[in-house]
Amino acid sequence: MAATVPAAALDALTAPASPAGVVLGADPQGAPVALALLRPVPTRVVVLGALHLARQVALRAVGQGARLTVVTGRRAAWEPVARAAADPDRVRIGPDEPAEEHRADPEPGDTDALLTVHDRGATATGPSAPTGPWRATLLVLPALSPAVADAADDADVVLLGRMPPQEADLAARLWRLTEPMAETLRTLPDHGVVVLGRNLWRRLDLVTAERETALLGPVRRS
Repeated sequence: MAATVPAAALDALTAPASPAGVVLGADPQGAPVALALLRPVPTRVVVLGALHLARQVALRAVGQGARLTVVTGRRAAWEPVARAAADPDRVRIGPDEPAEEHRADPEPGDTDALLTVHDRGATATGPSAPTGPWRATLLVLPALSPAVADAADDADVVLLGRMPPQEADLAARLWRLTEPMAETLRTLPDHGVVVLGRNLWRRLDLVTAERETALLGPVRRS
């Protein structure tokens, strides 16, 4: 894979002088790299093996004014994100996804942006794709397996934490990664992240503020 940004999927990934979107981390030169998660086109993201990263992305989206729905069976893991919200009514955490209010001609802007997180453990079926502007889904998977390969491959962006050897081998087959890329996945530190998309491979380090660490705990693979 070449380290380029495809026009179709990753106008979503940027390295701005002033960060825009949700900042994921810093590149090897220390420049911030941000994901335009909530944008005029629907966006689908998968996070593999990095619950801390998924919660950090959600926390930052809420901090920008987005509404957040988390579909999960482990409420306690997500409650810190809800507690950090300026308006708790804009965050919902529960075992089922509520029916979304259908708004005619939504206006661009954070007040209408909605991030839906699906954190249901290893599952063969991912959530439905988002259907409108300023809508994004984020699917959290604890591991890569043949059962979830299609859900991961359908994403606009996949965020990868460190992988055991067998998962890194599966990732290499699924996304046609080189052996050095697969070795990177096997040896990422806890704060390391790989951003993967069509014709995109980018290695980042998480940058976590003190307040985020206080809310979410130390960075770790989960």
